[in-house]
Amino acid sequence: MKSIRDFYFLGRVAVLTTILILCETTSGFAQQRPRDLKGVPDTWWFMAKLENPVDTLLIVPTDDLSTIKEMRKDEQGVFLFYTPLTKVREYLILTPLTTPKNQQFSLIVTAAPGEVLSSKGNIDSKKADSGLEFDGSAFYIDYGEAFAIRNKVHDTKDAQPAIDFVKAHPASENCATLVGAVGCYDPTRLNELLGLLSPEVRNGRMKDYIDKEIDEAKMYVQQKELENKTLKEGSQAPDFTLNDINGQPFTLSSMRDKFLVLDFWGSWCTWCIKGFPEMKKFYEKYKDKLEIIGMDCNDTDAKWKKAVADNELPWKHVFVPKGSQVLIDYKVSAFPTKIFLAPDGTVTKTFVGESPEFYEYLDKFLGK
Repeated sequence: MKSIRDFYFLGRVAVLTTILILCETTSGFAQQRPRDLKGVPDTWWFMAKLENPVDTLLIVPTDDLSTIKEMRKDEQGVFLFYTPLTKVREYLILTPLTTPKNQQFSLIVTAAPGEVLSSKGNIDSKKADSGLEFDGSAFYIDYGEAFAIRNKVHDTKDAQPAIDFVKAHPASENCATLVGAVGCYDPTRLNELLGLLSPEVRNGRMKDYIDKEIDEAKMYVQQKELENKTLKEGSQAPDFTLNDINGQPFTLSSMRDKFLVLDFWGSWCTWCIKGFPEMKKFYEKYKDKLEIIGMDCNDTDAKWKKAVADNELPWKHVFVPKGSQVLIDYKVSAFPTKIFLAPDGTVTKTFVGESPEFYEYLDKFLGK
């Protein structure tokens, strides 16, 4: 679980656009027990038979939100996905935004090369195990227990269940899936948990995954610590220097003659794109008083520039690289987020999501 790790606890954030259809299926595969399969080297398989009344799921790697695949239920009611994989990775599985509210769900699963994950049941966000049973190849033998413990640590902010699991299963690679949860929600016990891992788990194929979880947990904790210290209305907006769309450095403090809107968005964000026509209308209306700085996040340089061109966005644009301190300083965890700044650089209002409230505020504030 990441800061996207809070994705399915904080609610459904509009982070998805273009859907890439997964065309290939293997119907015979769905009839076999995953443990009977030897797995394919450098490939990960996921299959699920869900009682939830949905026929489409999206699957997205948490470290690349711009890569979206669609899974459709086959004639046997099974969702099937497979992908080349050479390192341990996490995937977000969720229903499309068009799914009726009472049928929406999302969860994060761990993918390991050469392994097969099978799940079944009725996804229920109120249950620690999400209402699912997990089965599969060797890596997933005790994955269900670790999965439920990971969610329990998030809910209770108590690492003890994770500590107990690692003590009982020090050689299980699934212990690695608990590192991020403990590091985020009970960080004082992270070193204790790491010390219980067997050398094979700590230094084997899970090593890079564990190190990444540690780094992201530190960033998560830092962000939480900053939440009550910055971006209060009337506080000074943190300065930054980022490259603009022409590759030139842009410094926020250089803009002091107009009101500013920092628009945190991405080419992959459905609601960001949907909001641009209205933003363009209001920008044209108030451009003598207002400047917008497009803050592109979780994107590639090419997709960012293409989205700016395709949507004909007339304001200034900068690129926020992955891992940037800017997202921490501005407490941005959902997209779009718009932060309104006065000419002296103080924060006047923050808007999360796309809503009429932002435009009503512009009219009230600038239409005098």
